[in-house]
Amino acid sequence: MTDRSFPPPSSGRPTLAVLPVGAVSAYAGPLAPEQGPGAGQIEASGWMLCDGRSLAAAQYPELYAVLGTLYGGSDGAFNIPDYRGSFLRGADQGSGNDPDAVARTPPGGGTSSGVGSRQHSALQDHAHSYEAVVSQSGGESGAAPGGQMLQSPETSSGPVPAPGSEQPIGTSQRETRPANIAVNYIIRFTSF
Repeated sequence: MTDRSFPPPSSGRPTLAVLPVGAVSAYAGPLAPEQGPGAGQIEASGWMLCDGRSLAAAQYPELYAVLGTLYGGSDGAFNIPDYRGSFLRGADQGSGNDPDAVARTPPGGGTSSGVGSRQHSALQDHAHSYEAVVSQSGGESGAAPGGQMLQSPETSSGPVPAPGSEQPIGTSQRETRPANIAVNYIIRFTSF
């Protein structure tokens, strides 16, 4: 059987050095000293937070060779991606799986369908039809004369203006999103 574990560094702990420069990974640990023990060790391991910072190409030649100025930069400096507060998706790469690929916002040095392109929040338009119960005059509200009280089901989408009409569903102020858990996205900056 082949041993598939990572080679241990001098500290005896496993390392992820086998990942290429430019690899991005979700990191579940803290990155700032005030966030807890182990914070700050990530950069000593060859990784940094994807926070959009500007770096000198001469100090990070391996990462610059991968990113160039795709995320911005000039005059010997380049930016790393800023993935804070964002969901990541696979680039279409001409597959046709992403019907909105050409409509995305391209990064500084890239294309709208390539790595680094950004898509803003969206919710597809839709409406719901409702049936309203009309009360007859002469009786208690919602009850027919001589009949039982009729109750219509409650809805959470607001009032319905007329029987059978469609009313669009509103969107939130900020976004529509699935349940999620926050992580730190980190990028490998060196192959040491």
